[in-house]
Amino acid sequence: MLCMIPVVLMIFLLGEMSSVAKSPKKQPRTRQCFDLPEEILEQTFGRLSAGVLSAFHHTLQLSPLERENLTCPSAGHLMPRKNFSLPINVVSISPWAYRISHDPTRYPRFIPEAYCLCKGCLTHPFGEESHLYRSMPIYMPFVILRRTTSCSGGHYSYTESYVSIPVGCTCVPSQDKNGYTSDQNLKIADLETKVDNSNKHL
Repeated sequence: MLCMIPVVLMIFLLGEMSSVAKSPKKQPRTRQCFDLPEEILEQTFGRLSAGVLSAFHHTLQLSPLERENLTCPSAGHLMPRKNFSLPINVVSISPWAYRISHDPTRYPRFIPEAYCLCKGCLTHPFGEESHLYRSMPIYMPFVILRRTTSCSGGHYSYTESYVSIPVGCTCVPSQDKNGYTSDQNLKIADLETKVDNSNKHL
């Protein structure tokens, strides 16, 4: 009878081990994290951003995406019709257009960005492009909300961040390889001519 006790104990232990092996391990629950409601993001952004640029954003964010970049006007300036005024970005001597930048990890997710249509400027008498000047983008500081990877209360956290975005284009004098502008080169040439003429009279 006593010799049967180890056998019974062995059977019991084997049964316990098999039951432990069969029971699946509980997988740790992955906590889901959601984006903040649009109303909260808009209120936070409204408190941080400048009113003018905020209105600029809301005006253009629903514009369709441009599949191809526009090009420099080849026929010179567009003449506005009577009682109809064209946008300033079209009639400027350094015209520009807008493309929509999209980033799902920031707010605003859609931001209009200006890009120059011409390398030079439309400064010739009939509005043709001149390369004595060049078109350069104008940048403006802009505040955004950047989504982080941290989760608080079931929602992603956002941090305040500042970026520079192009809002338009302006016309600046071109520079040569020596760093002189076209106006400076004309003044230097005029000065050299005067020096040569004075030397001839000596």
